[in-house]
Amino acid sequence: MPSRPPYPREANIVTVGKGDETRYELRADHPKPNSLISEHDSEQEALDAKERYENIDKE
Repeated sequence: MPSRPPYPREANIVTVGKGDETRYELRADHPKPNSLISEHDSEQEALDAKERYENIDKE
């Protein structure tokens, strides 16, 4: 399992269309560039995950 990345952390949300379904992927550059961190059904879930990933106080 990859180690936890150091702070400050940065992630981005990528919208992916799969057929009639839209998914939201959280991606970051640790451990490798453009690594998939998590997948979400809604944009709000992805935004919440991004906040948890980037904020040291929410770890």
